[in-house]
Amino acid sequence: MARALLSLIVGDRTSFLFFSALVFCLAAANSGKSLAQSIQADSQRKASDYQATWEKCSQCHEETVKQFAQDIHGKTARFLSGPRATNCEACHGDPAKHLETGEAKDILNPPKLSVAAINETCLSCHARDQRRMLWHGSQHDTGKISCLSCHSAHHPKSSEKLLVKRTEEELCLSCHSEKRKVFYQRSTHLFRTEHWNMKVGCASCHNPHGGGAGRMLVAHSVNDLCYTCHAEKRGPFLWEHAPVRENCLNCHSPHGTSNQKLLTARVHLICQQCHIHMLPRHSTVAGRPLDIWTINRGCANCHAQIHGSNHPSGRTFTR
Repeated sequence: MARALLSLIVGDRTSFLFFSALVFCLAAANSGKSLAQSIQADSQRKASDYQATWEKCSQCHEETVKQFAQDIHGKTARFLSGPRATNCEACHGDPAKHLETGEAKDILNPPKLSVAAINETCLSCHARDQRRMLWHGSQHDTGKISCLSCHSAHHPKSSEKLLVKRTEEELCLSCHSEKRKVFYQRSTHLFRTEHWNMKVGCASCHNPHGGGAGRMLVAHSVNDLCYTCHAEKRGPFLWEHAPVRENCLNCHSPHGTSNQKLLTARVHLICQQCHIHMLPRHSTVAGRPLDIWTINRGCANCHAQIHGSNHPSGRTFTR
């Protein structure tokens, strides 16, 4: 055999390479087959372990176990395997001692744990999710907000995200009550459908689990976030308006306002914050409150392209 192999090496390099590739493919096929069998066996074992755990827990907590099997966590045990599958032990720990004594103190009860322990339990699975990677150090984390402040694994009022409130907005407003008034102002971002469902809600702009920018935004800056919907304001423009390029919040209030187009004040008052030197030329003084410069769209009556202009003669944003 050794002599034949040596002759292949010396005499015919092509034959030797073909022989080596054939041996490698056979070894890989056998290895893949054994790996697939191992994964299948492990999956079956995990499924049987989960079923046994559920049966033990359902002896006392039948209704809770039935409800858990239908929500997003319980379904992972039916469709996934390994650490991605969730059962009672994932949150409550080993139930062996609890099954013997029947005492509540002999099993973990997440609502009774510290905030850090609750979050660590949830993040042991959810830390790999993209929207939760920035939780540590976020405003909610440093504010000692636990996962159970917003979510409930067994008694949610919203099954979509296991929320403790009926909707995302109701949940957010339970803490950020100062934003509740925007629902009733002249212009608002919190648009509703005819069925009173939110089209643009809190989570459209904010990531409650941590964001890459200030205010837990889902984008890297305020302008990047605004441009996801208002792409026509992105530019680049031949003539750019500096406050617009700097930050949309210089002129707009994103949650809502009593002025049109989410403006922080009436148009001429916003412009005068920077262009106060233009008052004598335009006669926008207190003695003439209804002149051409203050009625309707104010300064934007003439300077219509206020976000920027591509017209060669648009230096003053009039065209």
